[in-house]
Amino acid sequence: MIHRATAAILTIVFLGFVFAAFGAMVIGSGRDILKSVQMTEDMKATLPAHPSRLDRLSARINGFTAGIADAMWLKTEMGYVNSAFQYALGKRMINTGSQNMLTLTTGHLYDVSPYVSLKKGAEDIVALRDEKMGDTPFLFVYEHPTLYDPAMMPEGYGALDHAGEMADEAIAALKAGGVEVLDSRDVLPNCGYELNDLLMVTDQHWSTLAAIVMGQAIAGKVNEMTGAELDPTRLDLENLNTLRHEKLFMGKYGQRVGTDFVTPDDIVEYWPKDDVTIHRHTLRVTTEEDVTGPFREAVTRADRLEPDPGKTWNTLAYTYYGQVEAYSVFENAAAPDVTILLLKDSYSAPIGTFMSLMARNVVCVDLRRDVEPLEYWLEKYRPDAVVMAYSLQMLRDDNYEFN
Repeated sequence: MIHRATAAILTIVFLGFVFAAFGAMVIGSGRDILKSVQMTEDMKATLPAHPSRLDRLSARINGFTAGIADAMWLKTEMGYVNSAFQYALGKRMINTGSQNMLTLTTGHLYDVSPYVSLKKGAEDIVALRDEKMGDTPFLFVYEHPTLYDPAMMPEGYGALDHAGEMADEAIAALKAGGVEVLDSRDVLPNCGYELNDLLMVTDQHWSTLAAIVMGQAIAGKVNEMTGAELDPTRLDLENLNTLRHEKLFMGKYGQRVGTDFVTPDDIVEYWPKDDVTIHRHTLRVTTEEDVTGPFREAVTRADRLEPDPGKTWNTLAYTYYGQVEAYSVFENAAAPDVTILLLKDSYSAPIGTFMSLMARNVVCVDLRRDVEPLEYWLEKYRPDAVVMAYSLQMLRDDNYEFN
């Protein structure tokens, strides 16, 4: 009898919590949940070329599922409690829902990568080069996530992570198809800067310094492939002003655990010491921007460098040099007459920004967005080189289709 009464009380409490949570979501996020099922441009970008009614319904259901997850009552706080409980048990690797997140020996947070074959994605890139780029020099830049030194992996966990294996497989397939490849694993550990200055602790993305280093390496490869005379020293730190915003950015990984367990990352601004005027044309979702001015004013999103209300940090500072724009076109009239078409993801958005200090025209396009197909950009800008810079996460995305 006592057990039944206890069960009844627990059931009532649980149902009360469920109804309270549902009510809080409807009151606080009802409009956002409703918007999640509307056919937005981002949702359309996930559909096939000729979507059926079932395709559209599936997209709306996926949007609703994501919307509910984002609007979950006390989602952040419950995530912190979950992480704290696992850390209290002495766990180095904690489950954060769909991912197993590991604390590396250096303190960086890192999602271990289960094996998924990347060969098909690599073969699609080879086919794209063969079918659409003709004689235009083509460089693929592989952007590896946080793990750059075997010593960073805690003992006993290496067998769980297949990021290196997958990267090797993809790069082998690209090279077999005759694609020139630049691997960040060959560049960043040997660039002369400490890994702590190149990597984020709280996020999977690199620091902007890593993007600058990769921009220099890309310029060198473009020079080799085309005979261009891009000057990588334009991005040497001795030629750049810097401003450090301490403990400003809490990345995706850090947001799972909160400031009790990880310190927000520093964010550093960079801009040339000499006068450089940049013209930038950008499409952000449906808004077009045209800006001409000194480099810092033309390219830096100063609004992303302000802390969130009531906090000393924010979750968007990494995007201060762009991240999810559909496209950005940079023009630097004082630079050598070279045009680079950069097919980008979130890692390489800042690479394109800083390459504008070396080349007259840098056209950065995210083919995942609702933009014109690749042929349009090739025909309009007639680039001297096409650079495709993609991360492991991009190559692993089975729903991504090149267009």
